[in-house]
Amino acid sequence: MIALAPMDGVTDHVYRALFTSRARRARRALSFCVSEFIRVTSHPLPGSVIARHCPEVLRDGHTQAGVPVMVQLLGGQPEPIARTARTAIELGAYGIDLNFGCPTKTVNRHDGGASLLKAPERIEAIVGLVRRVVPSDRPVSVKIRLGWESHDEVVPIAQAAERGGASWLTIHGRTRLELYGPPADHHSIGRARRAISIPTIANGDLNEGSSITTCQADSGCSAFMLGRGPMGRPSLLCGSEGQSAEAERQLLADVLLEYIDRLATAGSSEDRQVSRVKQWLMLGSRANPDVTPMFERVKRIRTTAELRADLQGAQS
Repeated sequence: MIALAPMDGVTDHVYRALFTSRARRARRALSFCVSEFIRVTSHPLPGSVIARHCPEVLRDGHTQAGVPVMVQLLGGQPEPIARTARTAIELGAYGIDLNFGCPTKTVNRHDGGASLLKAPERIEAIVGLVRRVVPSDRPVSVKIRLGWESHDEVVPIAQAAERGGASWLTIHGRTRLELYGPPADHHSIGRARRAISIPTIANGDLNEGSSITTCQADSGCSAFMLGRGPMGRPSLLCGSEGQSAEAERQLLADVLLEYIDRLATAGSSEDRQVSRVKQWLMLGSRANPDVTPMFERVKRIRTTAELRADLQGAQS
């Protein structure tokens, strides 16, 4: 099973529509997506805010290609999160994902994301209340890291999520303090998987087919969530396995040209279209060094006309 990871400021509804449509056309299985996180503080959010962040809720919680989208909520207070979750479900959300893994300082300073990893009992309480207000036929999933500072923290955190009633657990194979630096520890994901009975999804450094195979062997997981990997190798979601570097480059250029078209249709300005493609290539180059020359070529481009010309040249 393959899922599309949430990345704040990247994986919006345009991005989700692009990859789910591409996956369907390539006859590749993409099980579900997760929205960018929606921050919940001391007050529950209205449906208008949820729909702005995840417009798929107005389409029965699916992309146009028919792939389910989980609405991800982030915060530290059970009651506002639970009430927001119930509103999302009433609006049409497929399910709720709870973010206890975001490592950014701003989020963590305001009692959100990975800061909850230091208190597994709070994770259990939030998951438990959300599970009680969300109908039993709708999933409530949880995304975590291995811990705040130690890989040894992951088992009690995973068990707390399970006790709260999580439908499944996604684990990024680094602690909060590690951010995105050292290699993801898939063995520790496996320790958590063996300690709980709910499905476990592995996340982190899944940037090519061989890394997914290695992760499966190291963690025992059969489900994987991909973040930056498809930005460097779109064939992971919508191409043929084992493509040559040249074929991968051509596929990436084609995907990005469609991305520009979709951004324009969604009303994005020219500046936003250009900046989004640059951001994509920057992140993609971290997952696949072969993308770096493409990023270097476009990072000073200012117009979509120039951008299109460069990408069309990369296709030939």
